[in-house]
Amino acid sequence: MQTELKARDPFIDVVKGIGILSIVIGHASWDINAGGFTLHAGPFVYLYHLAVFFFCSGYLYKDNVVDYWEFAARKLKGLYGPFLVYSILYLVCRNLFIYLGILQATCYSPGEWIIMLTNTIAFQSVGEFLSAFWFLPVLFFSLCLYTAVMYLTRGIQRKVWREGIRILCFAVAGVVGLYTTEHQYGMLFNLQISYLMIPVIALGHYFAVCRERLKWIVNPAGLVVSFLTLVWVVELDIGIIELIRYQIINHYVFYPVTICGIWFCLCLGKLIGKSRRLTGLFALAGRMSFDIMALHFLALKLVDFIVCHITGKTEIMAEFPHSFTGLWPVYYIVGMAVPILLKKAWMKVYGKRSRKEGM
Repeated sequence: MQTELKARDPFIDVVKGIGILSIVIGHASWDINAGGFTLHAGPFVYLYHLAVFFFCSGYLYKDNVVDYWEFAARKLKGLYGPFLVYSILYLVCRNLFIYLGILQATCYSPGEWIIMLTNTIAFQSVGEFLSAFWFLPVLFFSLCLYTAVMYLTRGIQRKVWREGIRILCFAVAGVVGLYTTEHQYGMLFNLQISYLMIPVIALGHYFAVCRERLKWIVNPAGLVVSFLTLVWVVELDIGIIELIRYQIINHYVFYPVTICGIWFCLCLGKLIGKSRRLTGLFALAGRMSFDIMALHFLALKLVDFIVCHITGKTEIMAEFPHSFTGLWPVYYIVGMAVPILLKKAWMKVYGKRSRKEGM
């Protein structure tokens, strides 16, 4: 979730904060019973919660790449480095989680441990509490493919031809993504989803380029219309969007629904921007979205560990991703707060150590 800018854009950080909160909501609750009504929180956020990160990556993209391979190496370092650190730490702590009873699994044999470590080095998610990490290789390859199109067409002098060829390439990639995903053609690193997300990255880039001309669509009315449209899609019960399971509702509505979800996030981000306190909170979550993605499942299970021991219901402690349906407000707060606090604590300790080493 790295940026191409030296100075961060608070608006796009807020939008990313909405995205990562939506991921936590989707994993911490599905259907919520409230006052006799059922709120389909999970199906709602699944309509957009991953696509918004691709949109933000496109929004932050700068069409000034001089060395393609340097760009790819920089992106790989930004995503692969933290991925590797978190994955190895998880493998080291995995037996502890099994011992505590929050993970229902068997301990790896030496051979299995070597296999999982090798898969991790090969940029493959270890799953379980880090199952959300499947998304990171997809983000990397989609950005590389998008940049390849931009880079290879940079020499076309006439803007109308250059942009026309680029848009055609992005559209072809989207069609390939729709076809391979709908037909469940699994590819290495889930590349079928990388193809699917290339038009979304392009949408983010062109929105940033034309932001002043398009800002009129980001308003409270847009928030209401986009929200009601997403609710209508959920209530139609025609399917959900869950990319890792090849579910895109169908090839006709996937992109319209995805765009509507992104529009919802942009309008909500604009509304949040009117409050300095909320802007600070959501922007902080956006800046730490990688760490929240890595640690929120563990945070949910820590809640289960405490509550199950208090209530004596330890037999359900290992249920995944959480053990209780009624604790969703707690899951939301803890799922966001614990990763942020842990990262801040690490930054504080690491910062002090770095200052001492520099003396």
